[in-house]
Amino acid sequence: MRLPNLLKISALPVMSALCHAQEGAAQFNPAKMEKTGMLPPHTKVLGERAVAAFGKKDWPAARKAYQEMLELDDGNALVWANLGAVEQQAGDLKRAIECFEKSVQFNPQLAPSWTALGLLVQQQGDTYRAISCFTRAIHEDPEDARAHNFLAIAVKGLAWADAAEAELQKAIEMKPDYGIAHFNMALMLLERRPPAIELARRHYEKALALGVAKDDVVERRLKE
Repeated sequence: MRLPNLLKISALPVMSALCHAQEGAAQFNPAKMEKTGMLPPHTKVLGERAVAAFGKKDWPAARKAYQEMLELDDGNALVWANLGAVEQQAGDLKRAIECFEKSVQFNPQLAPSWTALGLLVQQQGDTYRAISCFTRAIHEDPEDARAHNFLAIAVKGLAWADAAEAELQKAIEMKPDYGIAHFNMALMLLERRPPAIELARRHYEKALALGVAKDDVVERRLKE
């Protein structure tokens, strides 16, 4: 299954949102905030500096800001998660994995960190550990459509087609406007024997309508 242009950047919107948790707590579900925790107290300036550096892709500056936050609270799961996102974008995947491992060590209920960790270990070829991470993310946040989509991709890598379709269906039911999930479902349906052409076409057209780029291989298979 191909996931166009998503694996590399998928963790970033989640981690950026977490970075604003302390100053924008009113935008978050209080129950979830109680589970995930907060950034260290009195770090608003450092947080703003980190976010600004992240936006400019100034990874050394963003790293420095998060490291300074860890000096104030070295067991803060949200800071470790954000530092992991920085290291991921800086290209140090080993360090990124270590940071997300720290994040879930200090707060196992932080579902986005499990998802980010799963994506990174899957990128390194550890499919079974990725499945474990995505499953734990879903356990912590059953309504996370992205985690279901990523789990589908991982189990598809082990040729568990029925399980992959089931996870994609869950992702689509939870988030009907999730274009990538519709695209992936189209691919799954085209791989059936015999392929479910018309159903695949509907999911593919839905994906296109939601902004997913056209795919020459899928287009060709739909015309066969």
